[in-house]
Amino acid sequence: MAGVASNLIASALSLSLLSPGLKTTQINNHHPVAVASLQADLDVLGFNAGPLDGQMSTRTYQAMAEFVTQFGQSPSQSLGQQVSQIVKSLPNLGTELSGTSILAMQSWLTRWHLYHGPLNGQSSSAFMQAIRRFERNTGIPVTSQLDGTTLATLAHLAVITQAAHHHWTYVAEKGDQMRQLAWAAGLPLSQFESLNTLHGNLLWVGQVVNFSATTPSKTHPSIQSVHQHPTTTAPDHGTTSPSPHNSSSSVPSTPSQNVSTPAPSSAIFSNIQPIAAFVVYNPSRKVLTALLQAQKSFPHDLIDVAVTGLWAVNHPQCMKLLAQSGNEIITSGYTGISLNQLPAWGVRQEITWAKRAIQTTTGIAPVFVSQPSTFDQSITSLIDGLNMIAMSPNVMISSSSWSTNLVTSMLLSHEDQIVGTTDYPQSVEQWDSFFKALQSHQFVFLTLGQIWANGA
Repeated sequence: MAGVASNLIASALSLSLLSPGLKTTQINNHHPVAVASLQADLDVLGFNAGPLDGQMSTRTYQAMAEFVTQFGQSPSQSLGQQVSQIVKSLPNLGTELSGTSILAMQSWLTRWHLYHGPLNGQSSSAFMQAIRRFERNTGIPVTSQLDGTTLATLAHLAVITQAAHHHWTYVAEKGDQMRQLAWAAGLPLSQFESLNTLHGNLLWVGQVVNFSATTPSKTHPSIQSVHQHPTTTAPDHGTTSPSPHNSSSSVPSTPSQNVSTPAPSSAIFSNIQPIAAFVVYNPSRKVLTALLQAQKSFPHDLIDVAVTGLWAVNHPQCMKLLAQSGNEIITSGYTGISLNQLPAWGVRQEITWAKRAIQTTTGIAPVFVSQPSTFDQSITSLIDGLNMIAMSPNVMISSSSWSTNLVTSMLLSHEDQIVGTTDYPQSVEQWDSFFKALQSHQFVFLTLGQIWANGA
């Protein structure tokens, strides 16, 4: 986004989106693997952290704030360690998993060719069969239980898949097994061993893991312990091993040859098309109440809600519920007047007051400023100077009354764009109908934060 300083995420988001008790020292590791691990674990716990892309996006920061609000903050652990520990200690959650959690796992399992059902955030027999296939393929106990062991392994190997595809540097951790790492990377075990074995069949903690023959192998100065994969799972060296994710293809298991595997997308929702952001501008209390009620049945359908600071001050309870819902809150100014019509001091006042009002009523300061009309470049620069991000819709729906068919058609035809509206469903039934229409197209909403992070 033009004019946005490179340190905007560090300054605006870490100070604004996070709760006051969340120290910036708790998120100082911004390596893609560390960030992706945090994103995956938050998704498992039901906090939608956005695409599994290893980038600290707006949605990731908001998920962190939501986690701290619910679980508090450990004084002795980083946030990543705290989230990971909670995931590993979970009992069998079964049907108690949220739609966000199940949707994330459905997407991961689909990429591994284990799940072939709809990506709808709902548990089913097909989903549980995919879980059992995952357990068998990775060598963990086949319990068909969504407990800490299974959930932590799912999240960890989803990160490994991303690391292998994007060539992120990955350092072996305590508990890593060659069989699992090879499987997640889409490599035959024999080839993975050839690329990474330094001492027999051992993988060392601190060793930089190679996912291709072009990366030199090296070890971390402080090697802590040794972990060996189960020898019963290793294929004979020198044989042709099938790709773990596609039994119909095979490659020679030589260390010098790369493996041809389907290239996974960087986004966790990569298998759902199309994707767009949906912004509703200045909805009434009645509309928001109906939206939040409908989202109980569609927990993964989170949208962007643009409100004025004045409305937030007058509806504090509604703002609190909106913040708890997971929908992204953005501001359209304090009074809602077009910022293009104001002098510079007026723009600063509108944005400053709106930010303060929303932060006071929700505990979370907005990062994005959006109005139905496109901002002048001078206004965008002023907003940037206030550590905010200006984002206007690519298209506005100008209908005088709500039409599910019209809005659905607009969203489907504007993939990866921002669709805004000042007309919205007025009842729970209308929101239900809207979400069901999009669900039939396997549609998922992006947020402005995700669009900004992907385009920045």
